[in-house]
Amino acid sequence: MLARRDELGGDVDTSGGRLPNDLPFPDSIVAQARRNEGIPGLIALYSILAAEATVPGHPGHAYFLGRYAGMQESYEREFAALAAADRLRAGVDPALAAATVVALWEGIQLQWLYTPERIDAAAALRGYLDLVLVTG
Repeated sequence: MLARRDELGGDVDTSGGRLPNDLPFPDSIVAQARRNEGIPGLIALYSILAAEATVPGHPGHAYFLGRYAGMQESYEREFAALAAADRLRAGVDPALAAATVVALWEGIQLQWLYTPERIDAAAALRGYLDLVLVTG
């Protein structure tokens, strides 16, 4: 079921693959967050399972370990490429930026589930990316 969520959500595979579209990395993150607005039930189920799977004996534990590791590795490569292109602000560590995007996305998405009329997850992600990236 979790793999099916990834197929429907389309953001990143557990092996750390790219966001599957032709948009630049920052835009693809924001676009995926916008797409997630159309599947709130699936996002809620994902959030519940992610929290429950923190227990090592949970059947989804290995899945989420792999998913988060894959996301962080993929995003770190993307931020490193942006740094190499002088698009990452000075002093921003690609690994920390990757971990922060994952954490922000998970947290802001959860807040959006509670109050979708107040929270714009895509705008929050865009705001963070605007803080760490140099517009080019």
